[in-house]
Amino acid sequence: MRHSALKSQRLTPLVWLVVTCSLSPVAASAVRTRSGATPPHTVGSPLHVTAAGESLVGAIDSVVPGVAVFKGIPYAAPPVGALRWAPPQPAQARSGQQAATAYAPGCFQDSYNTDWYRRVGAAFGVPAGQFSDPPFSEDCLYLNIWTTSLPATPTAQQGKLPVMVWLHGGSNKGGWSFEANYHGARLAAAGPVVVVTVGYRLGVFGFFSHPELAAAGVSPNFGLQDQIAALRWVQANIGAFDGNAANVTVFGESAGGKDIGYLLASPQARGLFKRAIVQSGGFEMTDRETVATMADAGAKVANRLASSAQPNQSASTNAVEPELAKANRSGLSLLRAQPAAAVFAAAKEVLPGHDYTPVVDGSSVTQTPARAMRGTVPYDLLLGFNGAENHMYDRGDVAAFESYIRDWPKPVADALLARAAREKEARHGRDVVNTFIDNACSGYTMAAAVNRGEKQAWLYHFTRVREGKGGKTLLAYHGSEIPYVFDTHDAWLPTTAADRNLTKTMMRYWLNFATNGNPNGLGVMAWPAFAGPNPQVQQLDVVVGTKHAPEHELCVALRDQLYPG
Repeated sequence: MRHSALKSQRLTPLVWLVVTCSLSPVAASAVRTRSGATPPHTVGSPLHVTAAGESLVGAIDSVVPGVAVFKGIPYAAPPVGALRWAPPQPAQARSGQQAATAYAPGCFQDSYNTDWYRRVGAAFGVPAGQFSDPPFSEDCLYLNIWTTSLPATPTAQQGKLPVMVWLHGGSNKGGWSFEANYHGARLAAAGPVVVVTVGYRLGVFGFFSHPELAAAGVSPNFGLQDQIAALRWVQANIGAFDGNAANVTVFGESAGGKDIGYLLASPQARGLFKRAIVQSGGFEMTDRETVATMADAGAKVANRLASSAQPNQSASTNAVEPELAKANRSGLSLLRAQPAAAVFAAAKEVLPGHDYTPVVDGSSVTQTPARAMRGTVPYDLLLGFNGAENHMYDRGDVAAFESYIRDWPKPVADALLARAAREKEARHGRDVVNTFIDNACSGYTMAAAVNRGEKQAWLYHFTRVREGKGGKTLLAYHGSEIPYVFDTHDAWLPTTAADRNLTKTMMRYWLNFATNGNPNGLGVMAWPAFAGPNPQVQQLDVVVGTKHAPEHELCVALRDQLYPG
């Protein structure tokens, strides 16, 4: 498939060291409603909320005392056993008080994210041993909530605050909802807003088919369906955390942003959110996977497991274990009978570089994003890309780059290679073209679809480079904007007064948009909507200001052939 291997090597999201936050003894009464009234909690007492039929016990955030945090809330049943490769099912309410003070495991994966993060940290002189994986499990459909306001009673549903639901990146095969840079306390307090972060199935467990599943009409989009299930949970329950279910913004980076591209066109997601923020997404516009190709890939995994699964014979009876014998008669039964680690290992072996992505299934996704963007988008959008999205992933393979570009029609390929050749440094030229295809032109195309309807789009170009050797090495790399959005700069990242000021500006833009559907407001530079023959983007750097959209004319000339749908 077109450049799926290139996506796998370069579209890895930024992942950050997981910090286990100890619970602060700060009084629960520090959490107040917007009117200033203090909820009826005694000093040092836990915080109680009733949601989805459960009595949840949260805590005061250890970093921002004015924020309550509820961790590890189940939004769907554990997708294990017979529910492996099944649509998410409702979670069964647990009786009694349930502690919501610890994160649930991340969805099953290997050290893909952490290994990548070690590579990023190395540029800033951080020892690899400083980074480690959290626990992983198939039982991972949980979300986390930060709020500055709780209703006066545990069962009340007030719903005053805007809600921001974060979908993490990770190429849809890595990452977790509680990476340190996704902790929502400071963003919630700056709003005020309610921040929700979501875990969803990944890799072979989240985006997968098999001939038997395809024949039964089962969608491969399990991870996307998880995201939709989480949004439904938010609609039904976020009022218990003083969130306004009618004012939900979904936002995400990299694969999280890509998945939002599918949610924008999904009939099942309609009405579950009001607007969206896409950070360094857009590469879904070149997706070419289908249910059929997914089923073929699943058959390879099943065949690999079948070839390695030996009958467990008893020395005395020579009897084959009944369950394994049954499993050998059916590829899907075999897959479901295997431990998660065995399935994961088989997929990693036979599907190197596989593009884990949603596909058109006729229900959750009815047309490709490229086809959908030929129509209208009924949501306000804030989206953008970074200055050097692909620079750190470039391995200097000129032949692979040219082969990838030549996969497009000759006029398109010639134009792209000519654009790359304009740069003095060949590596930078490749970065410019890859970013143009995956993030910039795709973003402009999504904005054009918004403009055909009744909504508006605002685009940004994040170009801030961290000071020091690490910044010079990585430039404005893929994911480098995230700590500015959440105000979660790691201690080892060179963070100056200029970075702090940019953080305040970006948080205010994001929060204004989540509140009103427009990033503009008091205290920030004016940001024009993306429209007209000379569309503008907001440059986010030490100096924030407006500029012409980079390579927009080239995009207009090529986009119908780049993203044929």
